[in-house]
Parts: sequence; C-alpha cells; structure tokens
Amino acid sequence: MGKHLVIVGAGHAHLTILKNLNTFKNMGHDVTVISATPYHYYSGMGPGLMSGIYRPQDVRFHVKKMVEDRGGRFIVDKVININPEKKRLYLNNGDTIKYDVVSFNTGSFIPVESLFQPDESVFILKPIENLLDARDKIIKQLKTKTLKITVAGGGPAGVEISGNLRRLIE
Repeated sequence: MGKHLVIVGAGHAHLTILKNLNTFKNMGHDVTVISATPYHYYSGMGPGLMSGIYRPQDVRFHVKKMVEDRGGRFIVDKVININPEKKRLYLNNGDTIKYDVVSFNTGSFIPVESLFQPDESVFILKPIENLLDARDKIIKQLKTKTLKITVAGGGPAGVEISGNLRRLIE
C-alpha cells in the first residue's frame, strides 16, 4: 500500500519533486500539494515585474496544472497548524489533511502585522506577487502627488528593487 506524500508550498525547493510527481504516483503513492496560490513566481524576475519589464505570465508558471497533469491533488490554501503525533495538517479553510510524509517550503513573507499595522504608504513586497499590487498603488499615487520612497533592505534584492522603482517612476 502506498504512502500519502504532502508537499506544502510549491516553491523552488519542491520543483524537482513536482516535475517528477508521476514517478511517485507510478509507485502507488498519493501526492497532495498545498499552496496559497496556483502559481509559482520566479523571485529573480520580481523586481522587473514591478517596474513593468516583465508581465506576470513572463515570471510565473501554473504549478496547480503541473501537479494535476501528473496525477496529484492540488489544494489552494494555507496550513495553519500541524499535529506531528497524529500526522495531520490543519488548513485555513477548516479541512484536515492526513499524511505519511510531509515536506514544507512555503516561501518567504514579512509578518509586519506583528510589528505594526501597515497603511497605504507601506508596500510589503513578499510574497513576490505583492510586487504587482505595489506597482499599481505607486502608479496611482504618482498621478496625484510626489512620492518619497524608502527601501528597507540594502542587499542585492533591495538594490534591484530600488533600480526598478526608478524605472517605474520615470
């Protein structure tokens, strides 16, 4: 009898598993993928997405379709609790998923709500798809006022965001 493999998050670390999902299915295992979105956005192209160099369809692919085409089950939701003793995952929608083996790679996000209550002047750029919302808000605000923008983070991603913000504003 096969096992139930559950993949939580459809990001970079799980892509090889997802690509070869039919191998697990052919061995008699059930595979369920749980992710907050049916798409995987390539983070390296995110800053260009915000500035308009790339369109959403240029930087994402449909992981839900990839999973279902290979015989897996895809659930658009978030895991909010885990019971490792009972091997159960609890989803935001109230469902419970039993597993034999589980792997987590849910991507990055910024839990700002634990620090402060953000308003329309703060753009949270993770997960990557938030860049589209930030782009729309910046364009809308530029039509009515001059903006002063500060980027928190001076690493490579912060530099790329800064350069793409300049392109967007120009």
